[in-house]
Amino acid sequence: MEILEPALDSDDSTELTPGKRRQSDQDETYVSEEEDIHSQKQSQRQSYVLKLFDRSVDLSQFDEDSPLYPICRAWIANQPKADYSKFGYDQPEDNEDIMTIDLPGPEGPPVSRIPELLPEQKAANKDNIDLEYTPSPSREQLLSSLQARWSAVREAWLQQSARAEARYEATQKILNKINVNST
Repeated sequence: MEILEPALDSDDSTELTPGKRRQSDQDETYVSEEEDIHSQKQSQRQSYVLKLFDRSVDLSQFDEDSPLYPICRAWIANQPKADYSKFGYDQPEDNEDIMTIDLPGPEGPPVSRIPELLPEQKAANKDNIDLEYTPSPSREQLLSSLQARWSAVREAWLQQSARAEARYEATQKILNKINVNST
């Protein structure tokens, strides 16, 4: 990484050239104070050019609180003299034709998305484990008991999910109306 010495911008010369004539005070257009101050800062600012991987960017045109994205864009463009000072700042747009709707919040108290334990899980106790091994169940018995258990687990999760989503029923109705009207 290489940082070049600060130097005054040579692009902003105020000398008159033979082809240009000076405008009289009457012909001058109104320039706001903010634009005038900005142009004076531009002409008097020092360049701090950062050269990194054969690309350079003039860091003097960015404020201390400038987002990183415009600085990276200026570095990628590899044009240190270009003015990127206002790039990246959002300008409010006056779009009166945009319709917005405030959606209602969830109804009632918060509901957990995780279901309660199944009755057989509540009854199970790690201290009360049967260590007297009975003969192992057959393949069909094991499969049917596991299918019954996991179908109960799945049903518990579906019911709990329905309870959690029921809080947002009013919002869902509004979104469905918007979706139906937009197609």
